[in-house]
Amino acid sequence: MHVFPGARWWLLLRSWEAARMSSEQRRHFFSAGIWTFAITMLHFLITTQSPSLHWLHIVLSGLYIVPVVSAAIAFEWVGGLLSSCAVSVAYLAHLLWSWSDSPMANPDQFGWLGVYPVIGLIAGRLVHTANVRKRQRDEVIARTRHAELINGLAGLLAAVNARDSSTVSHSRRVADVATSLAEHLGYEADAVGCIRLAALAHDIGKAGIPDAVLFKHGPLDTEQRKKMREHVQIAVTMLDQIPGTEQISRLVAQHHECPDGSGYPQGLTQEEIHPLAAVLHVVDIFVALTEPRPYHEAMSSEQAIDEMASLVGTGLDPRAFEALQHLHRHSPESITEHAQPGELA
Repeated sequence: MHVFPGARWWLLLRSWEAARMSSEQRRHFFSAGIWTFAITMLHFLITTQSPSLHWLHIVLSGLYIVPVVSAAIAFEWVGGLLSSCAVSVAYLAHLLWSWSDSPMANPDQFGWLGVYPVIGLIAGRLVHTANVRKRQRDEVIARTRHAELINGLAGLLAAVNARDSSTVSHSRRVADVATSLAEHLGYEADAVGCIRLAALAHDIGKAGIPDAVLFKHGPLDTEQRKKMREHVQIAVTMLDQIPGTEQISRLVAQHHECPDGSGYPQGLTQEEIHPLAAVLHVVDIFVALTEPRPYHEAMSSEQAIDEMASLVGTGLDPRAFEALQHLHRHSPESITEHAQPGELA
């Protein structure tokens, strides 16, 4: 089939617009088109010479309102106005073609041409107002849930801080570096906020670890390491008590997983680990190496990165580690100018 150049551009534009529509908008768009086409065809197929069928044309004229309202629901006043114009053109073609020589072509039939745009604008305006109010309501709900989330996490951090302030200090430093790393990797604001909160909460499960293990000076034995690893599941259980922490909980649950499957608690491989959890894992190790612990002295940033390099691909995600290296070379202050040990920045 030959397609004129202008028609080809129109088809490309329609395809592009359809790709941008949501599934609900696409449904209304095609529904409006089908209704308009079907009503117009019936107008042309039903004879205008029989007075007994005149009522069908009146009904069909009114049914043009259906595609106008459908388009208004999907695209607000723009959809209502454009669809009413399309409907008016289709109906006008019917009037000029089918009723030109008929005495039944009364002026009231042409009145519909003024009704369709009015209905389209009114319906579109009503839908727009309803959508604005829904968005405002959703924003209020989202802010309320976010406030509840922050308050819940603050309560957990306060409880952990009362027992072990160094854990909270570590978490705050991890949050600062993880935020810088996520921003460098190009994550959206929501994802950056998510990893920051996950970083703050990633070690809250240590509140459930016995003092003999948590505060031990020196390396942990096998049983103690097993007990320490329980802090991940404890943290997830604590987070599950706070509404809206599903994504945060997922990152916390995976922040000790390794690309080769040697991590814990689930032994996930690189394809199964959330990319932000991989970032959190890299940052957690980097910060831990650069702060003093009972079992090792603090390393410099250079020493920590050199130490971590041997783990890339097996214990550390390559992309996250490369981003850390890049920031260290080109913007070292973004990963070193964070809260000092003991601070609650």
